[in-house]
Amino acid sequence: MFEPNFHLGRGKVRWERVLFFFGMTAALAFLSSCGSSSTAVTPTITVSCDPTDVTVLSTSQCTATVENESSTLVNWSISPAGTGSIDAGGLYTAPASVPTNNVVTVTATSQVASTLTATQSLTLEQATAISAVTCLDPSTNLSATTVSSGNQLTCSATASTGATVPVNWSVTNASSLGGSIGSVSAQGIYTAPLIPPPGQKVTITATSQALATETMAVTVSVVFGNAVLNGSFAFSTSGRLPTKAFWARVGTFSAGGGAINGGLEDINQGGSPNTVNTQRAFTGSYSVGPDGRGTMQFCEGPGTSCPQGSPATAYFRIAVVSPNQVQIIEFSSPTTTSATTIAGGEMILQDQAVFNTSNGLPLAGTYSFNFAGVSSTDTEESVVGEFTASGFGTNGIGTISAGGPTTPGEMDINASGAQVLSSSTYQYRANGRGTVALGGLSFSFYMVSANRAKFIEIDSASPATPTTPASILVGDAYIQQTSSTCGWALNALSGGTVLETTGASSGVVVQNLGTFTALNGAVSGVSMDQNSGGTYTQPAGTGADNYTMDSCGRGTLSVAGHSYVYYIISTSDAVLQEVTSGVVAYGLLLPSQGGPFVDSIFNGSYAFRLGGTDAAGTAGNREDFLGQLTSSGSGTGLAGTLDLNDFGATQTGIAIANGTYLAAGGIRGTISLPLATSPSTTRNLVFYLVSPTLFYVLDVDQAPAGTALGVINNQF
Repeated sequence: MFEPNFHLGRGKVRWERVLFFFGMTAALAFLSSCGSSSTAVTPTITVSCDPTDVTVLSTSQCTATVENESSTLVNWSISPAGTGSIDAGGLYTAPASVPTNNVVTVTATSQVASTLTATQSLTLEQATAISAVTCLDPSTNLSATTVSSGNQLTCSATASTGATVPVNWSVTNASSLGGSIGSVSAQGIYTAPLIPPPGQKVTITATSQALATETMAVTVSVVFGNAVLNGSFAFSTSGRLPTKAFWARVGTFSAGGGAINGGLEDINQGGSPNTVNTQRAFTGSYSVGPDGRGTMQFCEGPGTSCPQGSPATAYFRIAVVSPNQVQIIEFSSPTTTSATTIAGGEMILQDQAVFNTSNGLPLAGTYSFNFAGVSSTDTEESVVGEFTASGFGTNGIGTISAGGPTTPGEMDINASGAQVLSSSTYQYRANGRGTVALGGLSFSFYMVSANRAKFIEIDSASPATPTTPASILVGDAYIQQTSSTCGWALNALSGGTVLETTGASSGVVVQNLGTFTALNGAVSGVSMDQNSGGTYTQPAGTGADNYTMDSCGRGTLSVAGHSYVYYIISTSDAVLQEVTSGVVAYGLLLPSQGGPFVDSIFNGSYAFRLGGTDAAGTAGNREDFLGQLTSSGSGTGLAGTLDLNDFGATQTGIAIANGTYLAAGGIRGTISLPLATSPSTTRNLVFYLVSPTLFYVLDVDQAPAGTALGVINNQF
């Protein structure tokens, strides 16, 4: 038996603990049950497109965000069908036109759950129409449809509301003849080329960035302007004074923006006594008109301001061929029609390397030269020849080698035959000017490039005999294009060749222009035109015409009863002297390329310059004219303008209207230029094709029309 009190006490404790245990167990079970159960999470997808207002043919980028799904990849679609397209990356492209219902629904569908989709609405809008394209001249901020060389126009495209339309810009030219047309920037700034394109027209087009079919264009005329001339130029002119005394000038200057600076020139003026002025400094100015014709003036005094229209000491008319070449004649001042000098020549852009005296290159190599003017007895004189120059060191001193059997160094004066040159020295400075002695004569020269230099004789009358003038010569020297000294062979004169000479005989000007074919010492296919003081003839080949050449490049030539001496420069390119009895003349041989001549070759705009004698016919009555000519390539409708200096009497702006030209077979043709003068007259010319960009021309009018020989250069 147990004691009752003991039994009751132990039972009480046991049941309390049991109840606590079961209570805790139930609680833990409940808590455990809560921790192990889960609630299902719903996958989601959203779509966003930017922009939501879409212009036709433009784009909107759509993106889809997928959550709580095993893949975030989606498939894209649009509705209604045919309202654009969308690629796998969500890039939507609008159609070319706005449909009746202009709302497009873009749908993104999950690639792993086809029922998981989202949409975005896009509104299609028509592109803003371009109602106007306007180009402004930045200097005036006024609307302009003409721009000159190198200048700019600022163009914009606007809607009917006046708002600017975002566009892409382009520029084209309708002609198939090539040439630079300038450029237009993304901001619509059009920059004109230095030389106008064929036809002088360019089309500037604005294309809507939103709609490629929304375009508008404006036509702009590109003309010449002052910016076409920029840099250092070597120049030369030669001719006569009203006293009939010979005149020549050679020099250099820097041009830009209508101003001339750093001018330096040598002048040799005939008379009794003759006057030589060396290293004369000058400033000046120029103005280039829309057709490339213009004016230029020098103020021959150091530091003198010389803007256009101010008093100057020398006046010129110019015709731009290119940024590298300008034809030039001396002229009267703007306030008179009487010129103090009658002369013509050219300006050539200088290679800047010729001003670097440390490189030793200017005047280095073998050169053929062609000088002409008057002798000490004031009669026509021609000097052609060749010399070898050593180049020079930092002291600017170089050497002319003595001539010999295997060394170039000789010259021909008129028809006196070759004479060997003695050795001599020359000096050259960083201003581009040098001095040299050749055959006992003193010259200054101005380098055009390492391949070419312009020379002028600077001898003056002897103090012992001041009334006896020295000779006056002016011309150019060209480097011989051969790989070795005295390495020429007979085939250096070969193929179709153009011949041109000008000079005098029995007191009248004689000018010849022709062509022939050279092959192994024989001459065939001769065609020649001659104007002797107003008497026009066509000398014929003799059937026994021929040529020779020694290894140093000197040769003789017989063509149509005329005899010549030449010094080769390159293949079929040579300086030329006529040695026919009673004639003193000089000129060039040039290879003819690009023939036969057809009407369409003579197509575009051209600068020209001719010189000779006026109706009086005597050698002292100098006449020069230059101008600009436009041809459509059809043989008719030639038009242009010229400036004339007729022995000091000047006329400017003479119109040429309804001129014609005709191919006469091969490379020869004829030109007729009606001039709007009072009384009106027509100048008749023959021309020979040297290349499609260069023609030599000869006036073939009978006396009393005078004579003239010159060049026509293609501008564009």
